Amino acid sequence: MAETICTESDLQTYFQELKKHSVTYKLGQMQQQQTAGDEMQNPLQKQFGLVLGKIEEILIKSSKDSEEYVKLMSMKTSIIYEKAKILLAENLLPESLKLLEEALDLIKDLEEHPKIAFLHMRIVNHMTYVLSRLGQLDQAKEMLTKAIDNETKYNPEVYSTDDLFLNTKKDPKISEAKLTRLTINNLQMLAWIQAKMGNTEAHLKLQHEILQRQLDVAEGDVLRWAESCFRLANVFVNHGDFQNGVYHLIAAEEILNPLEVAVVPNLEVCAAQADLARSWVFYGLQLFEMSRKPKIPKDIEPENLEEGESSKPKTPTTTKQIYLFQGLKVEIPQNLTMTQIENKDQAQALFTNLHKWIKRARLFYTLRNYPLQYVNLCLDLSELYRFVSFYEEDIDSQYSVQKRRYDALETLSQILKEMRPTCYVMVNVELTRELIEVQMEMMNLNLKKLYSPTDELKTKGDKDSLKRQIDAFSNVHDQLENVASTLDMEVKKIIAETN
Repeated sequence: MAETICTESDLQTYFQELKKHSVTYKLGQMQQQQTAGDEMQNPLQKQFGLVLGKIEEILIKSSKDSEEYVKLMSMKTSIIYEKAKILLAENLLPESLKLLEEALDLIKDLEEHPKIAFLHMRIVNHMTYVLSRLGQLDQAKEMLTKAIDNETKYNPEVYSTDDLFLNTKKDPKISEAKLTRLTINNLQMLAWIQAKMGNTEAHLKLQHEILQRQLDVAEGDVLRWAESCFRLANVFVNHGDFQNGVYHLIAAEEILNPLEVAVVPNLEVCAAQADLARSWVFYGLQLFEMSRKPKIPKDIEPENLEEGESSKPKTPTTTKQIYLFQGLKVEIPQNLTMTQIENKDQAQALFTNLHKWIKRARLFYTLRNYPLQYVNLCLDLSELYRFVSFYEEDIDSQYSVQKRRYDALETLSQILKEMRPTCYVMVNVELTRELIEVQMEMMNLNLKKLYSPTDELKTKGDKDSLKRQIDAFSNVHDQLENVASTLDMEVKKIIAETN
């Protein structure tokens, strides 16, 4: 009996020494030092050997059916696991993988035991990470899928290596939080692997499940949850899944809105609200682009022939499955468009909604503090005007929208010149390109109007009509000269800056 007490005390002492050595030494030095002889052995490697040797001495005397044997096996496996973690931190992936495989093999017959199950989960978590780093995605995916499927079958006793050797008292709440974090981390790793393998649908489903788990256990920061939610919405939207995209945007909004009630504004909340607003704008721009694309003849935009398949906007899809959050009330407004835009009324309704979100984003991304983000929001507004003009039914209305677009860009250009000249230099080329594009659109509309037969020209052909035509042609000519002059100046400026 006295020998057993002494042995347990020795294990604690050796483990404490091991912890001290792990701070000072690296296992990566082991290979070079061993070649010089045992007397030059790495101190950390030596300490690992001492602990494992002491555990092995006791294991030989223990019955395999006893609880002591299970504890000693978990100790031995934990030491090998800790050694593998150090090698992983030193980026020695093959060596780390070899030890993790050894650790799993030691407890393969005990993995369902309450005192072993959590340790088994931790080893699988690290091993799949190492496998993914080494490019062995299929094996990592298989192991993670099995671990996630089996997690509900076990009732593991949660402990760390320190708890095991030092017999520290465990807090049930902390233990539950550790188990939850490990489970969520496994899901996150599996989602990353699915994305890496190109399994988009499986990746999106897992990302939603991660958010649901965090929602269920109130794990993590509420603000971070909302940010993850609207970033996932962006991924849905980017794949043409507008129903799931909108649902997750509104879910994020439901979480963020109550955080704004404080009298003193919280900068993190304001930033998250601004980024949510930008996500709404992204949704609208993507929906406009995907709705407009099928309506344009293929020969109108030849530059698209040079683009890869992945750059082409996807057609809005009818979602097979809506991923809903249990325990969170999310109501989608009936007038919110999630399918292809067909007419002017739908386009104007969407524009009005998105314009509101641009204004909200500008409350945080001001010209003073975030000039580049402010400019990007203005360019997004310019794009929205362009899309709305496309859906207008008559030339005058189209021209009016393009004129508003031009005025907004011209105002932005003037403000930047006066208030933020450094920023103006950075975005000057992009702004000039946008302005020229709008001018060309307006000239095109003028030409369409001139060459469109009207009842007045057909019946009367009076002098006033002829005079209006001449004035219009003159105006178009002047605009063309201005555009040519602007282009010439910009090209010369760019060449001069390059030289």
